[in-house]
Order: sequence, then C-alpha cells, then structure tokens
Amino acid sequence: MERDGRQVEIWDVPPVRFTDSYPGPVRVVRVRERWTQRQRVGKQWKTEEKEQNWIWVVAGDLDGYDGVVMRDLGHLRWKIENNAFCELTQHGHLTHCAHHHPVGVVALLWIKIIAFTLFHAFAILHGKLFRLGKTNLQEVRKQIYRSLICGEPFQFFSG
Repeated sequence: MERDGRQVEIWDVPPVRFTDSYPGPVRVVRVRERWTQRQRVGKQWKTEEKEQNWIWVVAGDLDGYDGVVMRDLGHLRWKIENNAFCELTQHGHLTHCAHHHPVGVVALLWIKIIAFTLFHAFAILHGKLFRLGKTNLQEVRKQIYRSLICGEPFQFFSG
C-alpha cells in the first residue's frame, strides 16, 4: 500500500504475553517504509532509495485499530517528540532539574511546558512575521530576550 508518498508494508502480530510484570497481552506492529528521495548535491540532483523500519508495541484500548492506524499514530507520536520535547530540551532549557523532590520536579516541568505552550500560541496568534514565514520561533525567542535585557522596544508583534 502507499501512504504519505511511501510504499508501506505492515505486519500485525496478534496479542502476545509481554512480561510477568505487565498484566495484559500486547500487540506488535512492524512497519517497513520505502521511498525515493531526491536531493541536490552540489549542482546536481541525485535520487536515493530510502528505507525505515518501525516497531510499535500496542497495549490497552488500542486493540480495535488496525496496523495502518497504529502506523499513523506512531508517526504522530514521533512528530510530537521532535516538535515539542526536542525543542524543549534544545531551546527551552529542559535539562537537569535543580530540585530533586518529586513535587519540585513535576512543578518545574509543568511550568516549562506551560511557558513553552503559551509562547508558541502567542507567537502563532500575534506574530505577523512568523505567520508570513519571515522568521522562526528561535529568532522570536532571541528578540524577546534581547528586548527584555537591553530595554529596546520589541517590534516583532504588531498591535
């Protein structure tokens, strides 16, 4: 079958017992995706055959969904991983927590996630240059930081 411009093969293993500590059975969905990628190297265009293999372990209430849906959900999960958690760790200072009490760790994590979400929502809703594709969120963050430190008027958002 073809999905998102890729040739996709899906193997759906029926429920099996996972471990002694996990009470219920799990399903295993294996996906092989193949596609041709065209990229420019120097002044020439080259095509390259690409392949990815994915394995998802499915448990709980997702038993009623077939392998195609599990593949799509898996890719959506990786999109969240790449767009949110990766950005939080690289640009949002989501690193070692200075407080080691469990409540402190959770509280700081929630504060950072809420700040991250509010910043993105504000930039998307009010940032004309961002919506027009003339700047990125990293540059917006730098501009806000510089305007707070240097006291310069912040011209990114239109009123």
